[in-house]
Amino acid sequence: MLGQQASVQTPHAAAVAPDAFNTAQHGPGLEIGKDKLSIRYVGDGRHDNDVGSIQGNRPVPTQQLLYYFEVTVVDQGELGRIAIGFTEKSFKLTRQPGWEASSYGYHGDDGRKFYHSEKGEEYGPKWSAGDTVGACLHFERQEIFFTKNGTRLKTAFRNVRPQQLYPTIGLHSKNEHVVVNFGGSPFKFDLEGLLAEEREQQAAEVQRMSVAASDAHQIVRSYLLFHGYGATLAAFDAAAGAEGIAQPMYEGDDAEPMSATLATRQAVRGAIMAGQLVPAMELLRQQCPGLLGGSAVADEVQFHMSCQQFIELIREGRIMEAMQFAQSVLAGLKPGAAHKDSQLKEVVALIAYEHPEQSPLAHLLHLSQREAVADAVNAAILQSSLEVLLRQLVATRMALREEHGGGEPFDLCEALQRSRS
Repeated sequence: MLGQQASVQTPHAAAVAPDAFNTAQHGPGLEIGKDKLSIRYVGDGRHDNDVGSIQGNRPVPTQQLLYYFEVTVVDQGELGRIAIGFTEKSFKLTRQPGWEASSYGYHGDDGRKFYHSEKGEEYGPKWSAGDTVGACLHFERQEIFFTKNGTRLKTAFRNVRPQQLYPTIGLHSKNEHVVVNFGGSPFKFDLEGLLAEEREQQAAEVQRMSVAASDAHQIVRSYLLFHGYGATLAAFDAAAGAEGIAQPMYEGDDAEPMSATLATRQAVRGAIMAGQLVPAMELLRQQCPGLLGGSAVADEVQFHMSCQQFIELIREGRIMEAMQFAQSVLAGLKPGAAHKDSQLKEVVALIAYEHPEQSPLAHLLHLSQREAVADAVNAAILQSSLEVLLRQLVATRMALREEHGGGEPFDLCEALQRSRS
């Protein structure tokens, strides 16, 4: 249940929410409990730069409606200078949340809210020993609000720009002691009630929207065409034809890239979804040779296809072939970004499990993994086709210029800029 109470994530949200304090980095004067959820201030607290601030162990996942956490004050200490809020990773942990740029805080000793200021603004009630205070980051509305003992306070900050933020607590007087709840236990605030209310509002907004049948058809059709679902697109167009809003599918040299490459993309997607990576690679060699070497896009395709081919060998129990493939192909892949290196290590680690379908890496054997690879290759084909089209455009304009004996040189970047204005 950890994190589920703290946030409602969309189906595409894969990031893990914070579940403890980051004990590796924090401000001075803090004693951290073994559970990594409680902290006590034992410093002097006499200067503005000896605040004991500490962040969560992970940033707030952004692919969700909102994120929420709470802190309970066990002991307010000598002065009750306790703060809750959100800060960037680079935040100075010797300062209170809200004192620095890109940090937001609500302070217990005066009830004021702070953003890039040590003076702050009037906001809500003070809070001290026995109180539970929560902080909510609402991504859709780009707002932050706070709660006290289960009661929602007014919006504290608006226009909170998208960025990587960490839940943060600051202590600044002797013997202050707090316990944080990142979602491992029920909140004082009725978060589920808020989410139900948000869903009702969203549903009402959708119901109020008026979308013409032709527009709805075009939205669905564009999705199917982009992702290469050719058979579904043909059936969709045929069904819509009775209402006279279907649009023909174009193929050939004069077609735009999405239509011109539909048959190829459909065939490649089908092969990948069936786990037939060798036939899929052969299709790419025949129809899209530019995707198999010599560019960043080609390297991306090679990476995804090679990793998936290794996964399919593991799925089929062809361990010796998988080992040979790893040595001959995976070992030769170009070093990439950190997330790619991490993904490659995860893929290769499948071979260590006798029953990979029951291992912590079982998700790599799910159909969703094949679909992710198919989506990446599909996008690469479209990008490659667009690049070819642009090269043809430049070559044509240069040929026309020579044919007419001169003229202003054609500048593709300038032409694209004019088309946007």
